[in-house]
Amino acid sequence: MSRFIGGKALFIFDGDWESGNLDKQMAGNAGFFLMPPQQSGGKRAAMSAPLTYGISTKAAHADCAAFFLNWVATNQKARDIDVSVGGSHPMGPSDAYMPPVKEGTVTAATLAAGATIGKDNGSMDFIANATGAIYAKSWTPQLQKLAAGQQSPDALLKSVQKDYESQVKG
Repeated sequence: MSRFIGGKALFIFDGDWESGNLDKQMAGNAGFFLMPPQQSGGKRAAMSAPLTYGISTKAAHADCAAFFLNWVATNQKARDIDVSVGGSHPMGPSDAYMPPVKEGTVTAATLAAGATIGKDNGSMDFIANATGAIYAKSWTPQLQKLAAGQQSPDALLKSVQKDYESQVKG
């Protein structure tokens, strides 16, 4: 991210959690787009995972935790903060208040992309969650090799699959 913001990287693969940073640090100089579908006009898909919170049955103040999580998901000011500071789509009901965002911003683009993914039922879990090490020890180095022209897409997939199988076996 720092290399991209510093003008030393042409593009990055990232998510909406960086929208606020990009809007502040690169205002008007960065954009966001979904990867195109395999076939023109096809449905869109992207990695996404809902924030999942739990409250322990042994929590001393479970009612306070529940109140806070409800507030974050439904309160207008809390949702304003989530969008304006983080640039992310706030958790909560799909019909909950959504603060306005400035057109042409990375935040506006990521929020629109999220709506497209939702409409196309194209949300899937993050590749980083497949195993405890798959992202750092396989996907990241293999994608870097691909981007550097040191590896083919087919070799990348075979390598990651082999790593996955090895990590699952434990």
